[in-house]
Amino acid sequence: MDKRREKLKKMGFVSHDELKDKVYGLKGSETREQYEKDLKIELIGDFLKKLRKQENLTQGQLAKLMNIDKSYISKIENNLKETKFGTIRKYVEALKVNKMSLKLEFDNGNSEVLQLI
Repeated sequence: MDKRREKLKKMGFVSHDELKDKVYGLKGSETREQYEKDLKIELIGDFLKKLRKQENLTQGQLAKLMNIDKSYISKIENNLKETKFGTIRKYVEALKVNKMSLKLEFDNGNSEVLQLI
């Protein structure tokens, strides 16, 4: 452990992973798995909402383009519904997104780009 981390630890600071372990339990525990799942749902919903708003579309207009119910869009964007990849694909196709990728950043400082479309 480097000096900076030691100093921070003495001051009561903990890493993000240590905090998650303390609050949500260790990786593999039911509580931690539910937390991770909920976080992913929230990130996807927020991302899709941002895409829709960039195109100046209402949920109703997008639902019409996707041929689905507006309430389904609302549930996705408000993180009330887990989203399948097929739905994400329909979402971005309706918004005419021709390229979509996610940048994944890891704790060790490395990053990787995942090309989705």
